[in-house]
Amino acid sequence: MGEALSRIEGFISEGRPHRVVTVNLDYLRHSRRDEHFRDAVNSADLAVADGAPLVWASRLFGHPLPERVTGVDLADRCAELAAARSYRLFLLGAGPGVAEGVARVLEQKYPGLHIAGTYTPPFGEFSEEEEQRIRERIRRAKPDILLVGLPTPRQELWNHGRAEEWGVPVTIGVGAAFDMLGGLVPRAPRWMQRSGLEWLFRLWIEPRRLWKRYLLHDSLELVRLAAGRLTLRRKPNNDDARTTQQRANTVETK
Repeated sequence: MGEALSRIEGFISEGRPHRVVTVNLDYLRHSRRDEHFRDAVNSADLAVADGAPLVWASRLFGHPLPERVTGVDLADRCAELAAARSYRLFLLGAGPGVAEGVARVLEQKYPGLHIAGTYTPPFGEFSEEEEQRIRERIRRAKPDILLVGLPTPRQELWNHGRAEEWGVPVTIGVGAAFDMLGGLVPRAPRWMQRSGLEWLFRLWIEPRRLWKRYLLHDSLELVRLAAGRLTLRRKPNNDDARTTQQRANTVETK
């Protein structure tokens, strides 16, 4: 988290637009199926592991990540950072009135926080007029950090296509974080968050909405990750393969 916030401060200092993505198993599934979504994730300036399974997988693959950085925690810490550094924060997305409620919660939690604006766009695909309205609101507000709470995969596809137009130094897709920050959806106990069981708590809270994602789609992605690790373990090292080929060529020459 500390490294992510440091990178975000650096992005703001640079001034040009940057995108931050919070990756979980659902992102892996969409990336595998949709090359446009995959490009949107891979071209982001910073990607953090929102899901505990990705942290575990990073260790198995030999590139360990230090910790899980969730969208809701990153949004909260960005608000804290904004209050401390006098950054301007804009909240875009979620249901009617949710972003405004989150703004009040964060302003009370972090005195001095400057909410540059909030906006809840209509449900569904945005018309050209709505796109223009959003663009003008963001440009007039001139935020340093833009938090976007839309469903996946739409959120990253939309951010990817428009972040440059908005001209915001940092745009972060935070998914359902607004509902949690606003108190509409309870957060799992800290021990469940630390042990990687937050998904189980969310499934218990919202079974109808999340059962297919967690029990079917995410489970399949875990199996694919494990299979990928086994494949890599069986695959010879590139250096070893080159050495073997060189030896074969030498024998053949002799």
